[in-house]
This record gives sequence, structure tokens and C-alpha cells, in this order.
Amino acid sequence: IIKLAMLRVHGRMREEGLRSRMVLQVHDELIFDVEAGEADVLPDLVREEMENAFSLRVPLVVETGMGASWYEAK
Repeated sequence: IIKLAMLRVHGRMREEGLRSRMVLQVHDELIFDVEAGEADVLPDLVREEMENAFSLRVPLVVETGMGASWYEAK
């Protein structure tokens, strides 16, 4: 599921002309280097694409966080 989510997020970022970059995937997490002007748009985009990456009988809930480091984003 995470690989499908990565493809969906990357494709949507390209469609929307975003300059932020997906830099790392760890287990079920995606880490981004976010452009300053995109910090208000990217979390919702990522959440939407990840939650809809694959149809399941149960909801797939995605949480997002943001910070200057991985520790701050948790």
C-alpha cells in the first residue's frame, strides 16, 4: 500500500506543480522536504492520496506532522 501511496502522492505533486520533494520512506511514513510556500497545501494532499491509495473494508487513517526535524514532526 505504501508504494501505491508514494506513486499517488508524487504524481499529484507533479500535477499541482509543487516543488517540495519526497525524500524518504520509513515503514508506513513518508518524509518530505517542504518548500516554505507549500506547507499549508502539502499535508492535505498527502493525507488524501495516502488514505485513498487502496480500497479496504476498513478506513485507512493518515496523520501528518510538520517540523524542522523528524523529531519535531512527531
